[in-house]
Amino acid sequence: MEDLKIEYIEIEKLNHYANNSKIHTKEQIEHIANSIQEFGFNDPLGIAGEDNIVLEGNGRVEAAKKLGLRTLPCVRLDHLSKEEQEAYVIAHNATNLETGFDLDILNKELKHLKNFKFQDLGLEKQLLNLQRIDDEFYKAFIKEETKKLVRNEFITSGIYDLPIIKKQEIDLNKVKLMSYSNTKYQDNRNKLKTIHFFIHDYRFEYLYSNPMFVAEKLKQYYCLLSPDFSLYTDMPLLLQMYNTFKNRWCGAYWQSLGLKVIPTISWSEERSFDFCFDGIEKGSVVAISTHGNNKSKEKFLKGYNKMLEKIEPSAIICYGKPFSEMTKDNLIVFPYKHCEGKEIRL
Repeated sequence: MEDLKIEYIEIEKLNHYANNSKIHTKEQIEHIANSIQEFGFNDPLGIAGEDNIVLEGNGRVEAAKKLGLRTLPCVRLDHLSKEEQEAYVIAHNATNLETGFDLDILNKELKHLKNFKFQDLGLEKQLLNLQRIDDEFYKAFIKEETKKLVRNEFITSGIYDLPIIKKQEIDLNKVKLMSYSNTKYQDNRNKLKTIHFFIHDYRFEYLYSNPMFVAEKLKQYYCLLSPDFSLYTDMPLLLQMYNTFKNRWCGAYWQSLGLKVIPTISWSEERSFDFCFDGIEKGSVVAISTHGNNKSKEKFLKGYNKMLEKIEPSAIICYGKPFSEMTKDNLIVFPYKHCEGKEIRL
């Protein structure tokens, strides 16, 4: 057996193995990133070839990118033939699925680790699926899961109980928008930016389903716009209400962590006016987007004017080119960027 030599390679010189059959979800990448933050990067990657193809550790590479790491430890697997390398990728991912745990030993270990946050690593459900570790662990888990389902921890308004995003002092001179798609851990360069979510919903859906996993990353920025979950006119009204609820809940949750939040306001046709402006205090700074509404100008302006009437915003951050009818002294315009935006249908 040859001695393995660890070499440190710049992350941009590493390349993903195109035929990797292992699935890495965004949620799992977040868990891996949390693990690296907690324990360090202790498992070298397996790479091969002049292009530094990553045969083992593609998930760790993506997590490292989120954390802003520049170089990663690697071992070369060039002593394997091409066929052996391809087989190794499958074998490495499959062998750890072959056996389970000795539950007696596992439970003894877990009793010493009651205060460790396994949920940050995405492991709490797997542990409970093995066995009820102990009453306290189980009760704490159920309490947290119930809280996630009920979502009633914040003050609400309107007939549909939308959580309230409170009015906050915002230094408008500091507001410089950056897409959530460009955020990363240890982002010292952009820590004064305000993060917007005028991008496709699938890119930020887990902000609502697993809000604690990205909270630390979001805390480093100056301000956040509440996430712009879509309100398409061809979407059932119930889903429009639910997306509005998710917008408000995320904003209220971030404020509960001490973060600055500017509520994003979206609307559909007139029937959405019954709820889409609720959960926002009068006189708040708000954010909107005009991008994609050129063909629905009349509908957009009707909602815009209703927003002015209902919320009386102290300032309006507008992502995209405003219509000439939107004359208002407190309108602050940021241009739409093609690489960050999404179409909005009315």
